Amino acid sequence: MHTSKDYPVAEAALESGEVVADILMRGDVLADIPLIGTAIKICKAADSIRDRAFAIKLSRFILNLGSITEEQKNKLKEKMGAGTEEAQKIGETLLFVLERVTDLDKPFLLSQIFLAYVDGVVSSDELRRLCQAVDIAFADDLQQLLAAKIIPEESNEPWMLYLVASGLTQLATSTMFDDAGRLYCVITPLAQKLRSIYSHGRKPTAKL
Repeated sequence: MHTSKDYPVAEAALESGEVVADILMRGDVLADIPLIGTAIKICKAADSIRDRAFAIKLSRFILNLGSITEEQKNKLKEKMGAGTEEAQKIGETLLFVLERVTDLDKPFLLSQIFLAYVDGVVSSDELRRLCQAVDIAFADDLQQLLAAKIIPEESNEPWMLYLVASGLTQLATSTMFDDAGRLYCVITPLAQKLRSIYSHGRKPTAKL
């Protein structure tokens, strides 16, 4: 995930709407996603701080999809351009979560989840669950989850406890005779899916 050095970039982008508008111009392939295409058009003309802040998050999402292949573009159009209820729900989920996030690491992760859906790695339901989990989780705790080479089977790490509300970890109780009743955290299958998406789906991305 990106580091804190990215945040001055957001401040600079707020002062230069042309930078964000230029990036949004590259998002034409996403126009097939319900609501996202409309959001791109609105953001191109953003004039308030709130609108421009959202435009930055949307542009970061777009940048991380900038290197998708022609095959992926075709899959995207096939899945999202059919006007189905599934496509509508996905568009709504992406739009609402992007609007709420307060950390610029998260649009990158959301783009990877979306690509996994386009490639058939995750289902529509899994995409929406993962997006909701990313929305709820604190970014630093997500970083711990994604960066860990090995996740302990039974852990009392604070970040694992904090992620319980997101559904990425859960509490369990020891059943060992000499340790009965002890609480610890384990990661969920949803977290395993997120780690797999992140570790295998990362691509070098452009910077704002």
